Amino acid sequence: MDPKCIGFLYLGETHTEFTALARCLSAHGIESRLIDLTQCRSIQWDEYSLINVRECRGYHRHPDFSSKIDDLKSKLGHVPMTNSFSVIRAAIDKANYLRELELAGVDLIPTVWLKRGESITLEEIIGKTGWHDFVVKPTVSSKNWNAYRVVVNGNEIQIVKADINMSFRDIKTNNVFTDLMELCDVCVQQFMPEIFSRGELSFVFIDNEFSHAIRKTVAPNNWLAHEFFGGNNEYYQATANEISWAEHIFTKLDQKYGDFLYARIDAIPDNRRLLLLECELMVPRLFLNEGHALERYVQAMKKRLI
Repeated sequence: MDPKCIGFLYLGETHTEFTALARCLSAHGIESRLIDLTQCRSIQWDEYSLINVRECRGYHRHPDFSSKIDDLKSKLGHVPMTNSFSVIRAAIDKANYLRELELAGVDLIPTVWLKRGESITLEEIIGKTGWHDFVVKPTVSSKNWNAYRVVVNGNEIQIVKADINMSFRDIKTNNVFTDLMELCDVCVQQFMPEIFSRGELSFVFIDNEFSHAIRKTVAPNNWLAHEFFGGNNEYYQATANEISWAEHIFTKLDQKYGDFLYARIDAIPDNRRLLLLECELMVPRLFLNEGHALERYVQAMKKRLI
């Protein structure tokens, strides 16, 4: 009997734990192969027992990513994709699933959704929301790509780009917001200062069940809870109430989209409650090493092999 093989779609860059993941799969007698999504026309898909999309980091920089994924649906035949096509379609654009969760009663970080080309200024956003500190980012993005923090400082509006160094600029000297609105749909989220003291919490689900939680902290002189921008990740012992909160959101996702091999739900603590920041359902960093969950992830994939 030929060994089972899992194909991992990717776009030139994998998650840091992929080598360890491949070793773990090999120990279970399962082969792993990276498949470049941009060069996969000649792939014999029936050689695979499962296709995993989670290694497609940087998908937001590929305008044809969605169409390439759609093309695969007709080619894979009986070979399963995980997460599923319905999850991928919903997860590509944050506006899709976050709006649905908000309508379902989930408390989001206060958010305004803007369509590409919409005629609106930062001054108008400030006037309508009353916010003096907020984040602007594309609805299709990853790793804070093209994300900006906007701060009202007296009579001035200042802006800082997601970067390893925090350097504010007077908004009057650039057209960042206008350029972004011409490029894509945008979400505007109120900045939560609690992120400095309490960090951002990530609740990881594997095989439709809560697995572990991670606390992400902000580096000195920055505003982003992300390791790429100098932040740290640490295992977090979530409380029963916090886990219940995350499970409540996951249940809504599960009822809407079905089976999940993996998912990550990100939140920022606000007083005594959690506010949903976003859900990472397609290419999330799962913190498998920090959560001691590599074996659990492999076992979940084994269950889905054909």
